[in-house]
Amino acid sequence: MIHLPGRARPSLLRLRPALPFALALALAASAHATTYLQLTPPQMLAKADIVFVGTVSDVSVTVHGGRPWTDVSFDVTTPLEGIPVDADGNPTGPAQLSFLGGDAAGGPSLTVSGMPQFQNGERVLVFAYDQAYASPIVGFRQGLWKVTSAGVVDEDGRQLSVDANGDLVAGGSGAPLDQIVKTITKLLGSKASTP
Repeated sequence: MIHLPGRARPSLLRLRPALPFALALALAASAHATTYLQLTPPQMLAKADIVFVGTVSDVSVTVHGGRPWTDVSFDVTTPLEGIPVDADGNPTGPAQLSFLGGDAAGGPSLTVSGMPQFQNGERVLVFAYDQAYASPIVGFRQGLWKVTSAGVVDEDGRQLSVDANGDLVAGGSGAPLDQIVKTITKLLGSKASTP
């Protein structure tokens, strides 16, 4: 779920459709496994409602419906899809994604196996849904890429690359962030023009 400036936080009624999925993930967490369909970067991008490069600015845990949710705020530096921008193309404020699980101070605690983890100050490339899911990241955690000195890498350490055909691929020798952003912009343009 993304919370953008000017939007109210979702009511618990809006989260209700995600509760069966959240329960299934909670049960999977008790078995120490979370499964998801493996997606290619172009498949992830095609499913994404929200795409941006940003820096994690805050990580906090709140309780909704008796369950802890980790709220992660991002200072968006490069809005690519689904992020409100002003007339100059600059983001109008931070973005926030909420993830099932976490340790609420004096409240419940829930660990979801394989859930993405965030640290203040880290730079990320995000492909996300604008829906209430246990993880709003496309492919549960596959659409989260960390921008490091070694390249743009996923949670498993694979580099995001651009192949000879101009497609995004997971693996390979990697590509500079500006080349990846140009490729994403081109792919999003073709996504918008597809009927």
